[in-house]
Formats: sequence, C-alpha cells, structure tokens
Amino acid sequence: MAVVAIAARADPASQVKLMVDHATALQKDGKLVEAESELTSAVALSAKSGDPALQALTRRELGWVQYIRGAMAAALANYQDAYRISARSGDHKGRLEALSRMANVYADSKVAEYDRAIEYYRQLLTEYEKYGQPNDIADTYYNLGSTLEVRGNPNAAELQYRRALAAFEKAQRPADIAQTKTSLGSSLVKQGRVQEALPYFAAALGFYQQEHDESGIAWVAQIRGIAYRRLGRAQQALADLDAARGYYEQEKNARFLEKNVDETALAYEQLGDWRNAYAFRTRHAKLQQELAAARRDELSAQLRVAFDAEKKDQENRALARENQLRADALRESQRSQQLQFIAIVLTALLALALALLFWRQAVNTRRMRAIAMTDDLTRLANRRHIMAAMEIAFAEAKRNGRAVSLIVFDIDRFKRINDTYGHGAGDAVLRDIARACRLVLRPSDQIGRIGGEEFLVLLDSGTDATDIAERLRAVVEKLDFSEIADDLRVTISLGVRTAREYDPNTALAAADALLYRAKENGRNRVEG
Repeated sequence: MAVVAIAARADPASQVKLMVDHATALQKDGKLVEAESELTSAVALSAKSGDPALQALTRRELGWVQYIRGAMAAALANYQDAYRISARSGDHKGRLEALSRMANVYADSKVAEYDRAIEYYRQLLTEYEKYGQPNDIADTYYNLGSTLEVRGNPNAAELQYRRALAAFEKAQRPADIAQTKTSLGSSLVKQGRVQEALPYFAAALGFYQQEHDESGIAWVAQIRGIAYRRLGRAQQALADLDAARGYYEQEKNARFLEKNVDETALAYEQLGDWRNAYAFRTRHAKLQQELAAARRDELSAQLRVAFDAEKKDQENRALARENQLRADALRESQRSQQLQFIAIVLTALLALALALLFWRQAVNTRRMRAIAMTDDLTRLANRRHIMAAMEIAFAEAKRNGRAVSLIVFDIDRFKRINDTYGHGAGDAVLRDIARACRLVLRPSDQIGRIGGEEFLVLLDSGTDATDIAERLRAVVEKLDFSEIADDLRVTISLGVRTAREYDPNTALAAADALLYRAKENGRNRVEG
C-alpha cells in the first residue's frame, strides 16, 4: 500500500520505476500473476514518461514474467516491442538485451524454434564483437552451444563450448568455467569421445565439491555415470549414478531421476545383475508414466493461465481506454473554456489551438483506422487489411520480378466444434490457432483472418512456402484442447500457391482450389 501511495504522488517516470521494483519483489515471492498485472500497468504508464529506455525496460520485464509463466507468444511480442523501441532510440544495449531474450524464447523446448534461436545468437555475437562486450560474447557462445546440442549437433556445439570456455577462463569466472566444462564433456560423450570427456567432468566436479554445491555435484556425477557406462565401466557408473540419484530423490526432480534410473538399469544389465536391472526397469516405466501425466497437467495449466491472462489483459485495456476517454473529455472541456477567454484577448492563440485540435483529430483518425484493420477475436489482420496487403505484395513482386507465395487454410470440421461444444469453444479454438500460427511465422510474414474459420498467409519470399505450410499444419495438430473436451483434436487443411502471374485474385483462387483438394484428399494436409 505504501508503494502505491508514493507512486501516486510521483511523476510518470518515477511511478514506472517504483512499479518495476514492486513487480520484481512480487516475482521473488512467487506471485507471478500479481507481478504480470503490475508490469502491464507499468507498460501503459511508461508511454507518458517520454523515456524510450523506460518503455523498453517495462516490456522486457513483462516479457520475462510471461516467459517464466510459459506464455511464450506474449513474451515474444513484448520482447519484439522492446527491440523496436530501443532500435528507434539508438539504445544498442537495450536492443541487444531484447534480441538475446527473443533468442532464449526460441531456444526453449516449449517453442523449439532452434534455427531461429541460432540465427539470433550469431547476430548477437557479431554485435557484441563490434561493441567490445566480452562477457556477453562468452555467454552467447555458451547459449549457442547449448542450442546446437539440443538441436542434435554435438560437433558444432563442441566448438562453441570451447570458445565459451576460453572466454570464461580469460574473464576468471569459475562457476561458468565449471558449467561449460560439464556441457563440453556432455557434447563429447554424445560424439562417442567418452574418454576425452572424463578430465572435464573431474575438473567441474572438483569445483562443485569445493563450493559444496550439491546441485552441481549431482549434475556432473549423473553425466559422468553415463560416460562410464558407455565405456563399459559399470561399477564406476553405478557409484556416480547412485550419488546423483540420492540428490534427485531428495529434491523430487522427476525428470533427472527418470534418466538416472534408466541408466542405472543399463549398468546392471552390463554386469549381468538381472534382478536389479529388472527392479530399476520397472521403476523407470513408472516414472515415465508419472512424467507423462505431469506434462499433461502442466500443459492444461499453461492453457488456463494463458486464457486468464488474455482475459485480464482485455479488461485492463478496456479500463485504460475508458479512463483515457474521461481524461481527454475533461481536458477538452477545460481547454474550451480557456480558449473562450483567450479568444477575447488574442485571436492568434485561437488559430494555434485550432491547429492543435486538427492534429489531435488526425491522430484519432489514424488510431481508428488501425482498429478498423484488426480482427477483434484473433487480433490478426482482418479481411480488408490482409487483402490490401496482398495487393501491395503482388505489385511489389511485379516490380522486382519475383514470385509471391500464398497459403490459404481453414479449420477442419469447424462447424462440428461450434455445434458440439458451443460458439465460445469455437472462439477459443480460433484464438489459440491464431496465436500458435503467429508464433511459427517469421516477423516479415503476414497472416489475416478472411472468413469465419479461414485464414490467409502472405510470405515474405517465394521460397519454402510448402515447408512453412507444413509447420503451420503440425503446430495446430499438436495443440491441446482438453480444456474444452478430452478427446477434441483440431486440424487444418492448407493450399499453397507460389505465383508469378502477378494477379492476386487468380493466385488466391488457385490457393483456394488447392485448399479444397486438401479437404477432398482427407484433410489435415498441405496441397501445393
């Protein structure tokens, strides 16, 4: 309450800083919903401060809380806004911070856009080298290596880990050195170079033991146990795996425990101890079932949080618009009274006030035009907007002599969803599909809703159109709608047209025809 009272008496910039500090405290206390609400208000208020750095900061902080909560699309949108604000104001540090966070979102296993993450990390390295930021270079080498390893390229990951290790050693960052040696050892094990990995594990384990870091000790012991097992040294593998398992059982870390139990069963099989191997294999199967159930519960909770956050955000925006309209009306009334008095004294000021009012009207007209171009339900471009964008894209393509790619898709058996579960459920399906598709597409691509359940995608280039369509189809197929019904599975059918005739209507008709061919051939497919 004291923070609110102080903020109410402060100027907008000071209010925003207080709100960010308050949100940080809420976040540390685990109150992520309250922190997100506070930062949403801070973002709105930061516009009044006139400080681009503060506007970018609030969006980065809001994106971070949303990232922690699993709202990846919302987090990415705020990071992109922060990036644009920092770029326009010439704040290269803020711009690179936003780009780094965007890369981390794409590298997260829930998004798994690893190629995009790798692209951004490489761009960051170029920028950090340009501005001479060695610590950021070291961190980015490590992040790039980690992403390459998860993507299934341990050879390339090894190179980046070695670069990170050299940078951390030069900067004398012992904790990061130990972490990088462990990750480097892991990449060597995945390449089959197990013997080379052992000295790195020994060095990292020595550091964590010296620091009494039980988490680090368990992490290294588990990976080294796997390495020993691959070398056929089953007794040493069991010693490391038993030590790590004790910690993960104490911490109730099911994910690491599941891997540990699997490797322990394999080690006992190497020794020919079939009784223990069977016992651990049985335990492994049980842990897999528990993890699968936990993943389903986690995804359902994330969807509920995303829905509630979107609903709250709409309420906050509506309230902010209402307050703004009231404030505008009050200011206009006061200004009118002042103008009546000033007009008697000095006619020139009246002309200035009229010019100001004309400018405000132009701003309002532009704002209303933007509202008129957006679909209220999905927040995508509406039919008028995307069709106009298509006309422009074809005109530019004709001037440049390049192809234009269109994707038209709609939701399979959407009427059945509305009839069975109600129009509210149908609206929820449309919103979730719109969010998922917007996340998959590149920033330069455009997507709009052109009918009840029909969408149009304009691609930035004429290449990879079928691949992008397949990614859209796959991401929709994976969406979980168990919040609506346990057995509800939603798919889309897509028509892809790469056109060089430069007639948008002809190209759209061809894409539509391919869409209907996809439906005739069984739905949930791409035709192009």
